[in-house]
Amino acid sequence: MNVKHIYIWSGYLSVAIGIVATACIFRIQFLKLGVGLAMAGLILSLINIFLNAKYYGDQERIPRGYFGMFLSSLPVIFLMLVIFKFQK
Repeated sequence: MNVKHIYIWSGYLSVAIGIVATACIFRIQFLKLGVGLAMAGLILSLINIFLNAKYYGDQERIPRGYFGMFLSSLPVIFLMLVIFKFQK
């Protein structure tokens, strides 16, 4: 597979998985699924950011991996807030 295709697909998939993971925090039953998806989204966004830094840094100013990382980190932050708020 071409590096350009991996770069493009990892960017789009990290944003899509981040959106689904963020949507999972609205129901507490789906929080485990959201955290699992967040891990996959974080891995894809890291791949996208790495490929941008190595090959395509001069073409794109802000890669999609940053948006995917932000969206994928929201379920983890929400889980930490729930744990610390209800801890006695």
